[in-house]
Amino acid sequence: MRRNRKNGESEQRMKDSYRIDRTLLYEEVVSALYAMIDRKEIGPGEKFPSERELTEELGVSRNVLREAFHVLENRGIIISKQGSGRYLREVPKLEQVEKKYESLTKNLERISLRETYEVRQALESKAMELIVKNASDEDIEELKKSYDEMEKQFEETQTTAGEFKLHAMYGKICGNSFMEHMLGIVLSATLDMMSNTFNDILTTHSKESELNSHKEIIDALKDRDSKRAQMLMFEHLGETLKMLE
Repeated sequence: MRRNRKNGESEQRMKDSYRIDRTLLYEEVVSALYAMIDRKEIGPGEKFPSERELTEELGVSRNVLREAFHVLENRGIIISKQGSGRYLREVPKLEQVEKKYESLTKNLERISLRETYEVRQALESKAMELIVKNASDEDIEELKKSYDEMEKQFEETQTTAGEFKLHAMYGKICGNSFMEHMLGIVLSATLDMMSNTFNDILTTHSKESELNSHKEIIDALKDRDSKRAQMLMFEHLGETLKMLE
């Protein structure tokens, strides 16, 4: 926030109560935009003010504002429409009745995070089939090494944060570059929201359960049992979906 200055600038500061210093990072702009949403200045489905208005209101450059919007778009919070502008995402009908959190922004992120897991269930289950079809024994051995690293990190941190590296490895060895690319996008969005807003999910997963789940998946891949590997991955991701619902 801008500090009060002499010569009547305090009035301007009061007018621009959430104006932020240009030297701050884009995360501060994300926080300012979230605050606007939670104050109900923008509702689901409504259009954001123009870039010119927001840069003046927040006291930042367009590049910084666009970077902040890029973060929100990756999180599924805003929708960009070519030639029209940026809109706050709609709330699905089933979500309009029951709200898990008090703030609108956290509820919207919860909806988006749940959607990433629904997409991951489809993509990563298919990746299991592709691994059985395309991966070499050496590839699966590398996967086992990644699992061993994850197990060590679990022991050191007592969290499941290192699991994302293993999920990325599934995409890497599936033998389909588009699948690897798409998984990279959705994993990045998932990790961003979990690290910033839903860190509690990272820390409340049962370490033993997560380890055992991945061990069973890798064993199924070693046995070239496609159906079992797909089922295990679908169920593995479904556990987090239950938490988000």
